[in-house]
Amino acid sequence: MKACVLASSSKGNCTYIGSETTNILIDAGISVKDIEYKLGLLRVNPENISAILITHEHSDHIKSVYNFTKKYKSCFIYVHKNTYEALLTKLPNLDKRRIIIFYNMDFNIGDLTITSFILPHDASCCVGYSIKNYQNKISICTDLGHTNSDIIQNLCNSKLVILESNHDIDMLKQNPHYSFALKNRILGKYGHLSNNAACEVVEKLAYNNVKQVVLAHLSPENNTPELCYNTMCNYLLSKGIIPNVNIYIEVANKSEIGTVFTLK
Repeated sequence: MKACVLASSSKGNCTYIGSETTNILIDAGISVKDIEYKLGLLRVNPENISAILITHEHSDHIKSVYNFTKKYKSCFIYVHKNTYEALLTKLPNLDKRRIIIFYNMDFNIGDLTITSFILPHDASCCVGYSIKNYQNKISICTDLGHTNSDIIQNLCNSKLVILESNHDIDMLKQNPHYSFALKNRILGKYGHLSNNAACEVVEKLAYNNVKQVVLAHLSPENNTPELCYNTMCNYLLSKGIIPNVNIYIEVANKSEIGTVFTLK
């Protein structure tokens, strides 16, 4: 199984996951042209994308869902039942025949088994995903204001976790361009995970059989890749966990294709 973050930030999000027989995208928040170009770098034909799995209806996650599925007729849209109406409100021209609604249970796309889990975010319903293929498991968990035991449990034993590390708290608080209300929204229980909160999650994952983490969905205004990475590494070292020895840490680029992880 392979995984690659094609883009990840508050400006646009899209992740590719594929097995020998099945190719899917998690969200399509970047342009179709960008998706096509980056899939080309991976030598994946866009015609072979079976599905786009929607996390929630915010525009940085669904920007190109309509245009991509209009162009590529074999691609279906998977959406949680509690996100369905909100998705159609944002994208009213979607072909409903191409939408598959899922509930709180596992489902299969080709040889991939998908588990969804609810994330606390200010959307109609936001979900994370764990994707399994035989002994391999990849989990994606972005757009959440806090974690709980259920979320952590879903991330444990993943060979790769893509985890939100959205903002540095001090940078956000000192940002002169953000209103008081917007700052409170981001910092709230249904906002976004800070670097500090992500550190605590990764500490738990390091003790639960997770060896690789990609820090994702960074705010271009309230975070930097260097600050995010250094905050994580310094925290882990303070807990006796050696970054890139005990657990590999990478930061997703907001617009460039990331590392291609191959799980065997």
